[in-house]
Amino acid sequence: MIGKHIFKLPVFLYWLRQYWGDPDAPSDIARHYRARQIDSIARQLPLASIATCFVVFLCVAFARNNINHDFLMTWAGTLIIIACGDLIAWYLLLHSNIGNSGAKRVVLILALMLGLAALLYAQMIVALIGALDFSGQLVLVAIGAGFISTGAWQFASLPAASLLWILGLTLGTSIGFYINYGTEYLFLSSLLVVYWAYLSCAAMVTSKRFVLGLVAETAIEQQRQVVGLLLKDFEENASDWLWEIDTLGCLRHVSSRMESVFGKDITHLSGRHFVSLLREISPSGSETQLTQLGTKFESNEPFTFQNIAIQNSSSTRWWSLTAQPLNNNNGEVIGWRGVGTDVTEALLREQEMTHLANVDSLTGLANRHAFGHTLSNCFIEGAELSCNITLLTLDIDNFKAVNDTLGHLAGDELLKEVASRFQKLTPDDVLLVRLGGDEFAWVFPHCISPLQATLFGEKIHESLAIPWLHQEHSFNLGASIGVANAPMDGASPVSLQRASDMALYSAKASGKNRLCFYDPKLDEYAMLRLALLNDFRKSFANHDFVVLYQPQIRFSDNALIGFEALVRWHHPERGIVSPIEFIHLIEENGMIIPLGKWVLNQACKDAMTWSAPLQIAVNVSPVQIERSNMLLTVASTLENTELPASRLELELTESSLMCDGDNTINLLNELRQQGVKIALDDFGTGYSSLSYLQRFPFDKLKVDRSFVIAASNHTNSDGKSDAKSILSAILQLAQVLNLETIAEGVETQEVGTLLHELGFENAQGYFYGRPMTADQAKQLIIDWPHNIEQNNS
Repeated sequence: MIGKHIFKLPVFLYWLRQYWGDPDAPSDIARHYRARQIDSIARQLPLASIATCFVVFLCVAFARNNINHDFLMTWAGTLIIIACGDLIAWYLLLHSNIGNSGAKRVVLILALMLGLAALLYAQMIVALIGALDFSGQLVLVAIGAGFISTGAWQFASLPAASLLWILGLTLGTSIGFYINYGTEYLFLSSLLVVYWAYLSCAAMVTSKRFVLGLVAETAIEQQRQVVGLLLKDFEENASDWLWEIDTLGCLRHVSSRMESVFGKDITHLSGRHFVSLLREISPSGSETQLTQLGTKFESNEPFTFQNIAIQNSSSTRWWSLTAQPLNNNNGEVIGWRGVGTDVTEALLREQEMTHLANVDSLTGLANRHAFGHTLSNCFIEGAELSCNITLLTLDIDNFKAVNDTLGHLAGDELLKEVASRFQKLTPDDVLLVRLGGDEFAWVFPHCISPLQATLFGEKIHESLAIPWLHQEHSFNLGASIGVANAPMDGASPVSLQRASDMALYSAKASGKNRLCFYDPKLDEYAMLRLALLNDFRKSFANHDFVVLYQPQIRFSDNALIGFEALVRWHHPERGIVSPIEFIHLIEENGMIIPLGKWVLNQACKDAMTWSAPLQIAVNVSPVQIERSNMLLTVASTLENTELPASRLELELTESSLMCDGDNTINLLNELRQQGVKIALDDFGTGYSSLSYLQRFPFDKLKVDRSFVIAASNHTNSDGKSDAKSILSAILQLAQVLNLETIAEGVETQEVGTLLHELGFENAQGYFYGRPMTADQAKQLIIDWPHNIEQNNS
């Protein structure tokens, strides 16, 4: 139990100190509180001194015959000394730093002085109670009780003094009664004890209220100081400035910052009409704006007025005014107070951001955001031009080839050159936009006829026909253009853009460098494409695809060297769908990646059932190289099927090599290090074929069937085929580069003999076998010598 009480003692003391002072206050604040408590008592000491002298005088005058003379004189002298001490304390505390220090010893001295005075008063009450008659005793008790309570209330701001005063008078009197009179005044002594307890609690509560007042006062003072410092710093250093006007609109407070921004001293500004003053420094044309500002003041509501133009000697700046009405106790407006802010920099930044948001940073043309905003405005209900718009969208043909071969910096230079050419032929009232990449658009604010659109398209093609020179390279440019009109082709921004894009796609599909108009049939074609893509996803999930194999032979001994894997789609409703119809579509949507992975796996799995060293050749799409990890795909496929890497050949077209050339070179080198062979498919039909042969690591050159067919059908005036000459040149190039050759499209014995005589090593075509299933390929391998003899016969 003792330990429990000791544990709770600090909690009790903390609770008790809340009535004494602020227990959580820092030491400097606590000293400040004590100084205020001392000051409160000190200001009452003269009154206490006068009261003491008065009481002494009365007691000496009326009690000199009732009590011992020596006691009376000693008692009176002591109180007079205390009264003088009160006056001395009052003077020292109010006219020196003793009281302001808030020292605890000052509190102790005051408390002891008041406590000693209380004991002396108690001694006199004890002495007089036995000398007076009953009526006199009643008067003495009443005066004593009032004296006790008055002192308790008077000294309550300093709880130590108040409690000692109460203690000295109540308990001192009670104990004196008991010592001098025994139990004769026991009831009165008991009442004094109760009185002591009650007045002590009341004094503590009053003290706490005084302390709470000090805490609130200190907080307000701190806030006032902070606000004052902030306001001073604001007026001296901030870019904003304060102003205050009366009910007539005249300035009655002018800050130093306001003098600076107006460029006039306080004597010129004070008393001036605020709006009139602004009118003097505003540029011409601002009258309407300042009139609106004056109207704001008449509304008697807080407001913010933006972008007031101010003309100074060097430039125009803009201010923003935030105002709050000042009200008296009756709620009447007696003026206005506000803050002025220079918003020039923010306004210029906003204008710059608006410019950047609507202008293409590379070409300086309007960008997609401005395009969308303009197009949306044209379709606002009730707009004059909402039904009279022509939209041309353009895409530069083969721009990616420039980017990939010369780099993105060269591509940017090309775009800037193209934008410059387009600007020269664009009418003033037509919006020219760079939508992004190599896409441009023209928004005609009036519907133009098909003839006008065609003529404008010819101007575009003519401007692009001028070769673009970059370093030692020369490029002939072309562009595909789509045209759509509102509201015939689209009654909303989205539908009009879609119509124009479909026309553009049609131009690209029909051979590029053309202009096409939107035709509703394009919607049907788009729906067919979408349906085909959806069917593809379902068929791929249902395993409706099959890999066929076409044999490849070696001329020198008519040996079968392998097969090329060809994918076929067995559509459940359309039957066999040619790869020409769906490969390009699934390349655009990325579905070629899972299909290509499946074809590679199936072909390698089937090749493992053939006798070594027969090879399998698998085509690789540019999308597979660009968007998938081909190295990992090939490695995992070979590992899963256990096919030796030397029996796998990957066929790439030149378009595959245009995808990030350096990375493609690294990929091909790593594949060859694994043992995989690399063939360049359809050689001679792409761009810059010779440069690819020099840069990329190939094992085999596969000549496109168009050259083979041309060599067997056409001759010039000298009886020689131009195609034969091209084939001979290709063979010589392959020999120099140490590349194996294979010709595709061999359909007759005569063509095979011709190619063999020219020097080709290998061949592929219907003469040796049409695409066949895996089981048919197995049988062909078994029957091959007999099969080739049968074909020759």
